[in-house]
Amino acid sequence: MLITDLEYYKKSKNYQNNICGIDEPYGRETTYKRWHAYPIQNFTYNYNDWGFRANFSYDKYVGKPVNLCLGDSFTANVGGPIEYSWASQLAKKFDIPTLNFGMDGAGNDAIKLVYERVCKVFDVQTTFVMYSFVHRRLIDNKFSYQVNEDKDNYTYFAKQRIANAIECALPSWVWAYGTELEHIRSTGLFLLDIQESQLFSDDVNINRACVVEKSYNNLRGPDWPTYKNFVTGAEIHPDMLTEKFGNFIKPSLQYKNRDGYHLSHLGHQIYANYLYQQWSQHES
Repeated sequence: MLITDLEYYKKSKNYQNNICGIDEPYGRETTYKRWHAYPIQNFTYNYNDWGFRANFSYDKYVGKPVNLCLGDSFTANVGGPIEYSWASQLAKKFDIPTLNFGMDGAGNDAIKLVYERVCKVFDVQTTFVMYSFVHRRLIDNKFSYQVNEDKDNYTYFAKQRIANAIECALPSWVWAYGTELEHIRSTGLFLLDIQESQLFSDDVNINRACVVEKSYNNLRGPDWPTYKNFVTGAEIHPDMLTEKFGNFIKPSLQYKNRDGYHLSHLGHQIYANYLYQQWSQHES
């Protein structure tokens, strides 16, 4: 096993439940009210005897060629079925067999530690990694938060990047706006970078749960459908598609899953497509 000495292993080994981490659609009233328009999916979190989210043991792959997927809860896909994860989509959509080593709460130092251990156990072919928050640290074998100056965090993060990996970063909404997000952009790492000022009003097929109720009601014309009627399928009023009234959509919502934070199926698709393109260039 890879991480028997980490606290993470004790709670994740053979874990099985219908919620994980902040994914509590029934237990958190505010979350449920905010996301009631999304269907509550029924799925189970299955973690194997290695402590990773998979329905099978990784034992049979020991010593064999594998492609690694590394990251934190975004890679493990908290809030959604494992089939929706970018790692699973690389396997199913693009026929790149992968093993998912995403760890809930992991920082980049823990991700690199797992990578180094994996390389001793498997014949690693390609490494895909979605880097985590720059302030997370592995302290006394536990995943922790470390309060440091931004400059120190950026220097530390640079040391944790994995050579020759196909890389990406967490989506823009998780980063503190200002120096942190600017720094992540400056690294050249791909990320789902959604500007809330962008308008999606001309997309008539957008998930209507992405409509912000307060903004909708502030902009609503006298003959528009009510918010409740609109999100349940009422016909779009022509004025909604004009520049004047075209800013009642919050773009990032269509990329988030049921917990309102992690990636949706669509968000994972975007990452999988990018990583596949990079892999194709590398292979050629």
